[in-house]
Amino acid sequence: MAFEVFDDVAFYWFLVSVLITFLAPATCMAVNNRLNTNRAQRCDWTANLASCKEKNTTLNKKKQRDRMNNLVSVNAFLFWGGWIVFAYLLTQITAKQGLEMASFDPFKILEIEGDADPGEVKKAYRKLSLTYHPDKNPGNKEAEQKFILIAKAYEVLTDEKTRENYEKYGNPDGYHGTSVTIGLPSFLTAKENELGILVVYFVLLIVVIPLVVGLWWRKSSKYLEDGIMQNTAYRFWKQLQENTAPKYIPGILASAMEFQELVPRKNTQAADLDRLFKQVQDHFVKNQGDTIPDILKVKTLLYAYLLRVEIPASLREDLDIILEQLPTLLQGLLNISIDQRFVASTCNILEFSQYLTQAIWFNDSHAVLKQLPHLTDRQVRVLNKNKTAVNTIAQLKDDDEKKADLVKDLSPEQAKDVQTVIDHVADVEVEVKWEVEDEEGIYEEDVVNLTVRVDRKHYPSDYTRKADEDEKNDPILNAKPMSDEDVEAELAKIDDEEEREARKEELLEQDRELWFAQQERRRELARARARGGQGWFASGAPPRVVHAPHYPFERTESWMVMLVDSKSNRLIHHAKLVTNNAVETVTLKFLAPKEGMYQYEVLVKNNAYIGSDKKFPFKIHIDKRPEEEVRALEAAAAEEDDEEEEEEEIDDGKWYYLGGNSFGEFILNLIALFIAGVMLFNFLYSKGWWQKFCQPLLDWLLKVASPLLNAIGAVVWPAWQWWSTNVYDFHHFEFLFENNMTLANQTIGAHLNASDKTGLSEKVRAREYEANPLEEKLDPFGVPLSESTLHDET
Repeated sequence: MAFEVFDDVAFYWFLVSVLITFLAPATCMAVNNRLNTNRAQRCDWTANLASCKEKNTTLNKKKQRDRMNNLVSVNAFLFWGGWIVFAYLLTQITAKQGLEMASFDPFKILEIEGDADPGEVKKAYRKLSLTYHPDKNPGNKEAEQKFILIAKAYEVLTDEKTRENYEKYGNPDGYHGTSVTIGLPSFLTAKENELGILVVYFVLLIVVIPLVVGLWWRKSSKYLEDGIMQNTAYRFWKQLQENTAPKYIPGILASAMEFQELVPRKNTQAADLDRLFKQVQDHFVKNQGDTIPDILKVKTLLYAYLLRVEIPASLREDLDIILEQLPTLLQGLLNISIDQRFVASTCNILEFSQYLTQAIWFNDSHAVLKQLPHLTDRQVRVLNKNKTAVNTIAQLKDDDEKKADLVKDLSPEQAKDVQTVIDHVADVEVEVKWEVEDEEGIYEEDVVNLTVRVDRKHYPSDYTRKADEDEKNDPILNAKPMSDEDVEAELAKIDDEEEREARKEELLEQDRELWFAQQERRRELARARARGGQGWFASGAPPRVVHAPHYPFERTESWMVMLVDSKSNRLIHHAKLVTNNAVETVTLKFLAPKEGMYQYEVLVKNNAYIGSDKKFPFKIHIDKRPEEEVRALEAAAAEEDDEEEEEEEIDDGKWYYLGGNSFGEFILNLIALFIAGVMLFNFLYSKGWWQKFCQPLLDWLLKVASPLLNAIGAVVWPAWQWWSTNVYDFHHFEFLFENNMTLANQTIGAHLNASDKTGLSEKVRAREYEANPLEEKLDPFGVPLSESTLHDET
């Protein structure tokens, strides 16, 4: 039976450990989120634009409300409440600095030295028993517990059997298995708290925990990893085709289950919704689910938003909810399209994201210019009619004549806004390179590395653009190895065979040294940028805010690079630009097909600006691999298969590793055997079988082996004695043997239960008097009546 002790001091340390485990990462996350918020605010170049003034004012008010709500939210209450409790626990631990965690030391309890004689023990007991006597401290629970503890300590030091149990097992009542000190408060053992504690346990285990787990599982099982509901993903998958056009995407998005829960159709909105539907009805295209009122409502609001139709006041809040959910739903729809390798649908989803951000209808011939602020539809039509059509905003950057026509009817402030938007709208430059590592040509089944460098010219210059300039101007990085033709020409000048081979080896060594020098130079440049706070170790640039005055929420710019097979129109590979630096490079790997000429395209598309995407077509010629290389590859593959078969063979393990295959497994086996042995010993000893059967056998074996052990001990004992004296005290393990159990199970409760049978009860003592009438009569607290102050008072 385990002897358990509840310890208040240990409970404080336990709570501090648990709290800091949760509070430390929560605090780091809060600080990181705050820093990220500040960085994003510094990146908002639209903050001072007149076209975004109303939107930014609304967003700032919303952010202030969100901050206030966060301060009084449940998470904030738990966060600050946790820190307050943490501070309180620290003060309690500081106040109890001098107290030790529960351990039973009779000498310390009686405030005497460890070598005190019986007279000093009795004297100390009399003094302390009078000080903490319950009659002198009525109602004082601490004094009562202290008095019981003093009586127990006195019994341990005066009764031979009890003292023998304490010295042998660390427990006055004898062996009780493993003694445990529990870091829980002592009030859990108070009798008056039993009912309340049972009720709390019942509520926590039977009600709260199953309820919380059930709610969490119910919510999490409804959503996928990308944040959309499973039923929504199924609806998207059913409706999305390989060539789904942008005009069908609003109907697909309107079928999302999220909208049926967030913005269901209400009877009070019927009249306004009917009028709005008539305004956009001519542009409607048929989708699945158009007959469902909730889906029709969402679709109507999306059409009205894209056509820039005035939204009735009763529907504006619902439209805001819809637009807030759309980025997540669009990402889910995009993932479904990419998983099926759809090229046209993937491009159309990204283009719809651009139309949504700018609130522009599909295939609008004036869509590019409508992204600029303060321009009316009439001005845009006149400009496109009189001048060459503008296909990208980037065309206006260096065309002063067109810009003058744009702003001639605008105020100076409005003209400044237009110029600011022109300078910041997306404009990228794409470079593509392809190669196979360690090979000059590209052969069948080679892994082709396609490197795409994207330079976002509308971003301010940073270390990435400067790094390209440094590498272009660096003499080491610009050095080129000798071509095969130059090597052959150089070797042809040498007639002697040995000199030719030596010169060839020398040229190869020069190429290797140049390669290593270039790699080291690139690392040096990277380290230099990192030391200056410009490398990967520095904090990355914040997301770039998009100019979207009609979209009521903040949108940030993102880019995707796709590799497409032009002939089959299939998506081969894709990657998202993950940094917000001016220049970013991504590598797309794909397996070279069979021999022939292949046409590919690299598409670089963004989520926010119309007309800013780039397409880079290129051709790759795939050669047939030479026969000797094919045979060499087949031989290498066969050798690898043989090695894999050998590795798959089951190894029974080494006997000297106790059945394991490595030294690490040997150590684990030793630990497992040690734990099993301790548990077996504990079981045998508690049953008495160790003393009855095992100990005699062990003594006989030691007696038989004593000559050999004495011979070994004569050599080993001096070193062992020095080690145990100067390095480590091995008495910690003496509890494993019957005759040396003096230090086993040292921990015993400082707060013993008052109901424990310590032999101090008056009735129990009365029975002891009857059993042993020759024993000197004691008072109820164990003091001889001839010396008891209670006897004198009576």
